[in-house]
Amino acid sequence: MREIKIKQLCVFDNSLIEQVANLYKQEKFLDENEFNFQSIRRTLKNSFCVFGAFDESKLVGIFRALSDGVADAYLLDLIVDSSCRKRGVATALCKEIVSFLHGQNIEWVVCISTPEGYNVHKKIGTAMTGHTPFRFFITEAL
Repeated sequence: MREIKIKQLCVFDNSLIEQVANLYKQEKFLDENEFNFQSIRRTLKNSFCVFGAFDESKLVGIFRALSDGVADAYLLDLIVDSSCRKRGVATALCKEIVSFLHGQNIEWVVCISTPEGYNVHKKIGTAMTGHTPFRFFITEAL
């Protein structure tokens, strides 16, 4: 089994953006109608940081963060190629991005876990008590 390497991504590399878009599509992370190449480019460009997992030159995982760059960060889009799961890729991505954010003195790093990501997140983070996540939908009532 080859070693998976984790590294921070340069989000202006078109071939890399294409690999990210393919990973989103392959893993059915988003509906095909929701994202195209240009929206993936904007998503990555507007992220505070993006980390990727590579099996040689192939992107097999991604994790990104939004942040104010001062105190708070929100982790999202932890995606691992289904052929590479159960190899510690998601855990390595999580450790790397959290370590990077803490190195930037960003102390409040949070995410809302999906059931699939729960075991990964609980290895590194602590479940919050006293906080309830909210989601705001676009409605006519607003």
